Amino acid sequence: MNKIGLIAGNGKFPLIFAEEAKRQGYSVVALAHREETDPALEKQVDEFTWIYVGQLGKIIRTFKNSGVTEAVMAGGIRKVRLLGNFRPDLRGARFLTKVKKRDDDALLRGIADELASDGIKIIDSTFCLSNVIAEEGVLTRKAPSAAQWDDIGLGIRIAKEVGRLGIGQTVVIKNQVVLAVEAVEGTDAAIMRGGQLAKSGCVVVKVSKPQQDLRFDVPAVGVETINALSQVGGAVLAIEAGKAILIEKDALLRDADACGISVVAVAA
Repeated sequence: MNKIGLIAGNGKFPLIFAEEAKRQGYSVVALAHREETDPALEKQVDEFTWIYVGQLGKIIRTFKNSGVTEAVMAGGIRKVRLLGNFRPDLRGARFLTKVKKRDDDALLRGIADELASDGIKIIDSTFCLSNVIAEEGVLTRKAPSAAQWDDIGLGIRIAKEVGRLGIGQTVVIKNQVVLAVEAVEGTDAAIMRGGQLAKSGCVVVKVSKPQQDLRFDVPAVGVETINALSQVGGAVLAIEAGKAILIEKDALLRDADACGISVVAVAA
């Protein structure tokens, strides 16, 4: 049986990946970040090891000892968690002395290069997940209004620029006014903040960064995203076609229909 490595962050993305990889015949070797990764992942994989953020040497040793030559990164690490849960080992500390830039993309690419130097290739996190990649079009029964389509267009332009600057991937808009921009708090918290200002009827747009590397931090939305929108009376969730993952796709769209929320995937 072919083995695939999984470097797991938070959320349901790692669990969805493990389930799909197993279904397609892979043996999954998972490394899970303490205080981030859902412990339920342990029951879905063949080999499981806890790590702290920054334990690069442990990642490499574990994968090499298990015969893993390809791996994916699935799920994020909350930036606020890095302040108190960052415990680099010797390899991790040595890596940090070499990197000139500390933004997310530079760090992740650097980590991928370190793993590659030891024979472990990081591949696209969408591997095995073609069935949950958003395809262009209106995905729910309800479509956005003309005014909401205008807000989507503005949201795409703003979100792409915010992504280019490395700030976040999500914006909240109503009537051509930007109400919230995602930063370290994450998508759902940005929706709550912007939605409360909107009172009702806000449009949420989440896209990939212009420089998006599909190996890392691919935009993902799930049932929790719809729940956050519902709590603030939000109207539309727009994601980027071909570059966003719908976690628990069927449940997400069912909940959106029940709440009267439009979900659309747009070319950006």
